[in-house]
Amino acid sequence: MREKYLEIRAKQVEDERNKPRVVDEYSIKNCIDLLKTMDITPEEEVKAFRVFKIPENREIFMSARPETALMWLRAEME
Repeated sequence: MREKYLEIRAKQVEDERNKPRVVDEYSIKNCIDLLKTMDITPEEEVKAFRVFKIPENREIFMSARPETALMWLRAEME
């Protein structure tokens, strides 16, 4: 019984390793990379990190034009 469990578990681990990785275009890292290209203060940058914790906020930020994305972000940080 234990051997069967270990065999099944090893198969699950192997399947997980072989699963293709999904690249999240709205990741926090991608948001921060875009943010670094904008004219913001260090204080604003730190506040933006909190906004980026919410997935919907990341999608809005990454989908908007850079000018409006920064305006939107500043409004969210208020």
